[in-house]
Amino acid sequence: MFGNLGDMMKMLKNMQENMEKAKEELKNERIDVEVGGGMVKLTVNGLGEVVSLDIDKSLLSEENKEVLEDLIVAAFDEANKRSREVMAEKMSSVAGLPNLPGLNNLF
Repeated sequence: MFGNLGDMMKMLKNMQENMEKAKEELKNERIDVEVGGGMVKLTVNGLGEVVSLDIDKSLLSEENKEVLEDLIVAAFDEANKRSREVMAEKMSSVAGLPNLPGLNNLF
């Protein structure tokens, strides 16, 4: 019985190391999103952290305030969605689980 426990502990340690490696890989992953015909560009990493934001100069006026706000929100929403998909796929493969619909809601 102790042999099985030892094997299980070794397997769990290996899985934890693989998860840490996957997390580091996700941190280096880049997901680019463009909205408004490329007028707002957002880059996040695989963990959903913002790496960069680029806004076309033509949007930087008082009359474009609402449009700019809407475009930024749309860019963040799309980037968040894509980063969750990338994260779910990576973590599923590390954990040896199938990439099931809705799994990205766990991360």
